[in-house]
Amino acid sequence: MEEALRRQRPGSNARYRERGFWDARYEQEGADPTEWFGGLECFRAQLEAELNPGDRILVLGCGNSALSYDLFQLGYTDITNIDYSAVCISSMQDRYAHCSGLHWVVMDARFLTFVDRSFDVVLEKGFLDSMMVEEKDLWNVSVEAKMLLDQVLTETLYAKT
Repeated sequence: MEEALRRQRPGSNARYRERGFWDARYEQEGADPTEWFGGLECFRAQLEAELNPGDRILVLGCGNSALSYDLFQLGYTDITNIDYSAVCISSMQDRYAHCSGLHWVVMDARFLTFVDRSFDVVLEKGFLDSMMVEEKDLWNVSVEAKMLLDQVLTETLYAKT
């Protein structure tokens, strides 16, 4: 997998914001799990302290992380995963077709189309990082980045109960 990651590293970090970059990456790698910031075990204690088995969970920018599947295995059986890469979502649907509680939707987190209050919990594990790749100083972000983050966070606020 390290070789595949090296092959797909873009010439510019700005490419991490481009749907075409991700589509090409998922075309090549499929749904084999890739954990950019570690798998469930890195976050399990924090998540289990906040989650309840009946929670309706939304995962933003799910990519090909196994986080949702791992949570499903622990008894969290209502998890909706979104990513704006149709290639990614198609691969994940195929990989986890046997898990009826995992839902996969092609959607841009800036423009959620769910009915308000559809979820109890919203998770993200690197999606917002990909939106900030062009920032030079994360303590003093650009107006554009502030607007983008505000848009995503406002969307998720209405998605949550």
